[in-house]
Amino acid sequence: MTPPPPDDQDPASLFSMAADDTVRLTTVGIDIGSATSQLNFSRLELQRLDGRYEVSRRDLVFESEVILTPYTDSVTIDTGGLGAFIEAQYAAAGLGHDDVDSGALILTGLALAKRNSQAIGEIFAAEAGKLVAVSAGDVLEATFAGRGAGGDRRSAELGKPVAHIDVGGGTTKYALFSGGRLDRVAAIDVGARLVLFGASGEVTRVEPPARRMAAGLGLELTVGGRPGPGVIDALAGHMAGQVLAHAGVVPHADPDPGLLRTEPLAPGGGRTAAAISFSGGVSEYVYGREERSFGDLGRPLAAALVRLAARAGAELLPVPRGIRATVLGAAQYSLQLSGNTVYASTPSMVPLRNVPVVSPRLSLTAGDLDPAGLATVIGRALSLSEPFARGETVAIALHWSGSATYRRLLALAGALLTATGAAGRASPPLVAVFDSDIGGLVGEHIVALGATAPVLVLDGIDVSDLDFLDIGAFIPGTGALPVVVKSLLFPNLPAVAGTEQATAGIPVN
Repeated sequence: MTPPPPDDQDPASLFSMAADDTVRLTTVGIDIGSATSQLNFSRLELQRLDGRYEVSRRDLVFESEVILTPYTDSVTIDTGGLGAFIEAQYAAAGLGHDDVDSGALILTGLALAKRNSQAIGEIFAAEAGKLVAVSAGDVLEATFAGRGAGGDRRSAELGKPVAHIDVGGGTTKYALFSGGRLDRVAAIDVGARLVLFGASGEVTRVEPPARRMAAGLGLELTVGGRPGPGVIDALAGHMAGQVLAHAGVVPHADPDPGLLRTEPLAPGGGRTAAAISFSGGVSEYVYGREERSFGDLGRPLAAALVRLAARAGAELLPVPRGIRATVLGAAQYSLQLSGNTVYASTPSMVPLRNVPVVSPRLSLTAGDLDPAGLATVIGRALSLSEPFARGETVAIALHWSGSATYRRLLALAGALLTATGAAGRASPPLVAVFDSDIGGLVGEHIVALGATAPVLVLDGIDVSDLDFLDIGAFIPGTGALPVVVKSLLFPNLPAVAGTEQATAGIPVN
């Protein structure tokens, strides 16, 4: 399959795959973080269904080992070593870079630092048009981990909230799901590699959060020294208590607000969920899949988590791919939008590339729509979007229900304007996506209400959270916009009915 063309190519070539009912492609998922890095390759089969392409089969054909991310110093990633690792994995998979049609490059933690992200970008410069490059801070990283571990599906199947906990090297991220949807996320400064040890058991590194916790507990932990009896277990037990306290699964616990990197998972306190799951490196010990020690707190921290979770009566859900609960790659399909209903206040605002989709949990079925209430829900969804927080363009996906009366359309337009701040002078473009043909009317109302930012309203497509849009320029003489939708793929999903599951064993939990 041919990947999306550069922006200076004829946009009509975006429709090259529209002639086929079945499309096969090879995708790569690359995850580079502060502590570990890994990648995997999958082959996908996409079937055309109701004007769009959906994944009907996925075969995981190769996954790399998980390596400790190489560094030249404490903050600079060794891109030479990382590049050699990447090339070796392509070779081990029997694939060249030209064999890969699409993919996702996820950067987290220290990989996001400017010097690191630019250098990593150079490794993949030749295939920039194929990869969805995502800079994932705490919010997105928590979302990816929760989705990759199947927390959304589990909450729908069980009919109760699920708190997913991703315990990594430097931080712990939380994603709270209910009814199959993400409710809240959070992150704290607790991780297995906040303290590192040498081959003889001497302390070689203590990060500030661990130093502060040890001091608060009266524990002696100094670089070069060997911790006394019980010191490591005491510190790991305290850290595990904080992980579960911030998750809201330990009754009467006292979470330390000084550890928070975000807003708390349960702002009012109290219990969030009785069912929990884990991912990240520490999860391999939680689920008994790892016995080796990597010179950190991973093993004692996991043991304390299991013990305290059981004492709290929390239901521990299985996650077969804990450290590999990450993005598998990206599927893509193209759609042509009718120029009769698409609205663009400034036609020159397109093309746009890699626009992330935000899908508010919003009901538009009521006869009368409340603009203030709608704005609150949309604003809440945008608050979970790191690109929106950085002032970047995002696309708000909405499902329209009911009649398209003037009053109802005006209420929704006002809510979009309020939630996005598109009446401000420095606002990014307001982009909305509907699955029905009301784009032109909504766009006109948004502008009439005083939008100063460019406004683009697309319709006739069905997208959701963690999709990304490539929106081409208007095709001369047609008024149509070409759109490529790139959907991130995650493991731990149920098999597609009537197809095989992965040949290399994507687990189904």
